[in-house]
Amino acid sequence: MAKDERTSSGGGIEWIFAAADPRTLPTDRLPGLDEVDAYAEGRGADGAAEGASAGDDPQSARPSGSPVADGIIRRTAETVARERHDSDTSHATHAAAGASGGRLAARPVPPVGPAPDFGPHGDESPVLPERSFARSGTTPNAEERDRAPVVPLPSRFAALNGWDALRDGLALVCLIGGMTTQLTGRAYSEDATPLVAVLETVTRIAVGLSLTGLVAVHLGRWIPANPPLRTLRVVRMASMSLSLLAALAVIVADLVTGLPVLFASLPDGPPVGVGVGTALLVAGSLVGMEPRRHEGAIAPPAAPLLVRRTLRSLLAVAGVFYLLSWVMVIGRVATTGWAYSLLAAASAAVSMLVVMLVIRAGVGRDRSRYVFSAAMVAGLLLGALADNSLRLNFASAQSVATGFVYLPWLFAALAVMVSRTAVRAVRLTFRRVDWVVHTLRAFEISAVLHAAAVVWAVLAAIAALGGAAVAPVALLIVDAAVALVFVVVSLFARRSLLERPAATARAAAVVAAVVMIVVGFLDIIVNSLATGAGAGLMTGGVALAVGLAAGLMLTVPAPVRDEYGAPDLGRMFEEFRARNGGDRTLASRVPDVSAERARRKVFPAGSGR
Repeated sequence: MAKDERTSSGGGIEWIFAAADPRTLPTDRLPGLDEVDAYAEGRGADGAAEGASAGDDPQSARPSGSPVADGIIRRTAETVARERHDSDTSHATHAAAGASGGRLAARPVPPVGPAPDFGPHGDESPVLPERSFARSGTTPNAEERDRAPVVPLPSRFAALNGWDALRDGLALVCLIGGMTTQLTGRAYSEDATPLVAVLETVTRIAVGLSLTGLVAVHLGRWIPANPPLRTLRVVRMASMSLSLLAALAVIVADLVTGLPVLFASLPDGPPVGVGVGTALLVAGSLVGMEPRRHEGAIAPPAAPLLVRRTLRSLLAVAGVFYLLSWVMVIGRVATTGWAYSLLAAASAAVSMLVVMLVIRAGVGRDRSRYVFSAAMVAGLLLGALADNSLRLNFASAQSVATGFVYLPWLFAALAVMVSRTAVRAVRLTFRRVDWVVHTLRAFEISAVLHAAAVVWAVLAAIAALGGAAVAPVALLIVDAAVALVFVVVSLFARRSLLERPAATARAAAVVAAVVMIVVGFLDIIVNSLATGAGAGLMTGGVALAVGLAAGLMLTVPAPVRDEYGAPDLGRMFEEFRARNGGDRTLASRVPDVSAERARRKVFPAGSGR
């Protein structure tokens, strides 16, 4: 009897009107014609009352149309009780209409938990758990989709997208960081030229106007009842363009003043120089310049093509500056020495490799490489914001007269890759198998970058023997050995993910991540103590970041998203390896009907009859 009662209430014959989510129940029975008529005519409650008066036995007293009555009354009562439920309490009392006499039965609903209770409780109806689609993988319930946000916002902010707000916050931080960090390489030198003073003053004025425009755009969008959206878009683009033009002015001034002294010995540094603040201004202005959806901006169909062309243009510009650095390297052999040229060539090669990896990920739209490449540059951007305190090597001022100017183009690529158009074109997803794919790309990028670090450390050690020392020779040799260890560990983890059994592959990759975290952290400490505060982040920092990312991606999704059961590792790795090997998955075999949906259809079709 209890089994029959559970079947009728929890998803058996009354599944279409059950209190639980119908999407999680079998669809083996459609409602009959009498049930549809009863529901349409509103005879559900009367039918329930008539069914109850037929006898004392609930099972024998149910007519054919009583499932509709029970379902309607039960769902209505539960809806009212849910609306009165206090969000701070973990239990609520639901009023449900039973099949006998419309008698109300209290049903306590437990909080979300991994152990649902389907057992009978005397005369009470069975307890139904609240499902969490984020953890179980099922379709979200209507109650969870319509649930109010944790921080309720006024109705006027309904059109504000969270990612757009995050982009504006990033633009604000980058613009402020551009004002507080080094804009040029000669700002605080005793022999700074008047050109540097003019550039510093004009750039700070431009940044102040950009910040004012960004604040004015938000005030004009949310305060008036009828905001002038077209005007706000113009103000946004014009104000952000001021900071972009100021940053480009610094780069052009460095190029113009650096070309005449490209082969000269520069003991006091370049005439202008491009500081990390200039790169931050490029990123902030590009991120804040894109018109937002809540400001009435709709991206044209050709927007993804424009994004790819912009990334290719940035790669071309970076290539031009890379060639200029090689001209400087060759010319400085006679004036400054081969050791300086060797060190400059090694640093330029590693920097160009990073730019190529990031822009290739953005142009190719490979979402696995896209995610980690964007995260890698975002980490560099966060380090650049703290350049004054950490004194990072990658964030130091560069010039065409001394090396390869790459940081503005790298940050510009990040700004383009996090734009609305670029993110929507990539179609990012974060299913269970995606975490394994992202982990694989992280280890691949780690192997490439650490192999480049081995070459750089060896060349830097050779340059140190010639007089261009950035660190002691012994420390550089140790760095080369440690970077080689990171290459081996990364390749071991990659091969494990691709070839070994699922459980063994996951465990091996997690162990590799832990090794990279520990050794990378120790390498940072040793280099920081030997060469200066924060300088060690250039060696062990990459391994530390990759280890943390890989370890979290392989371990955190399991307890967070699989509370109702452990994931099927074998199936997950099988899909991952099929995707990585280029095989077509089951989802890719679904025919593309977008062209048919976009085709205009004439109605009525049979007009010739």
